Amino acid sequence: MSDSPYVIDVDEAGFQEQVIDRSHQFPVVVDLWAEWCGPCRTLGPMIEAAVTARDGEVVLAKVDVDANPRIAQSLRVQGIPQVFAFKDGKAVSQFTGVIPQPQLDTFLDDLIPTAADRAVALAADLPSDDAEVALTRALEGEPDHLGAAVALAKLVVERDPDRARALVGPHRPDPAAEAVLTQASLASDGHGDVDALRAAVAAGPEDGAGRLALGRALAARGEHDEALEHLLAAVEAGGETKDEAREQLVGLFGILGDDPRVPAARARLSRALF
Repeated sequence: MSDSPYVIDVDEAGFQEQVIDRSHQFPVVVDLWAEWCGPCRTLGPMIEAAVTARDGEVVLAKVDVDANPRIAQSLRVQGIPQVFAFKDGKAVSQFTGVIPQPQLDTFLDDLIPTAADRAVALAADLPSDDAEVALTRALEGEPDHLGAAVALAKLVVERDPDRARALVGPHRPDPAAEAVLTQASLASDGHGDVDALRAAVAAGPEDGAGRLALGRALAARGEHDEALEHLLAAVEAGGETKDEAREQLVGLFGILGDDPRVPAARARLSRALF
């Protein structure tokens, strides 16, 4: 057992708490080894020293596979030493065997949050003005950071859609970037006179163009339930605006992500198209 506070022995009873649960706070690296394994005796001191040198930014959990076979089985270990990295409760990377020191260092460093990673996490709990300052500074240090660019673009998209586009444009076709671009498009078009558009649709409910205009205006205001209904109706109405309404719906699905309203709307869109 290492004297380092960042190297721990883990068994089957403690794996959930000490690896899975703990990985929501900081990365946990799992080293699966056995006494009889020669390569394990080579890798063990290397990875223990490398983790200790990172002074708590990552924790190493040592698992003796002979004493804890169910852990090895659950991770589908085929050979040892095998190393898994856990973040947010999930295995995010792994390797088998002994690897060179520079490769091991890269494996560990890739797990450690950068300053921009930390800024994104902190910004979620800050007032919008403070979050904008923090994210702007983060991007000055890491200009290519996707998370910071998307988070900042979401903050400014309503008042400055051009800036939002510039922030996420280099990250296309990432889904989060595409969702921001859809929001920027809506913001650029303006919210429209929703009451007048509603009155026009009430007078001509089969007017696909009117439904499309109202759906876009509602989406721009974040009134997604009604926006989905009118955009779907615009597709179902057919005509020259059918494809544009379909494209708007796909963009709105991107904004909504895993929202439970999306599957039903997708099914209705498919019926309208096919």
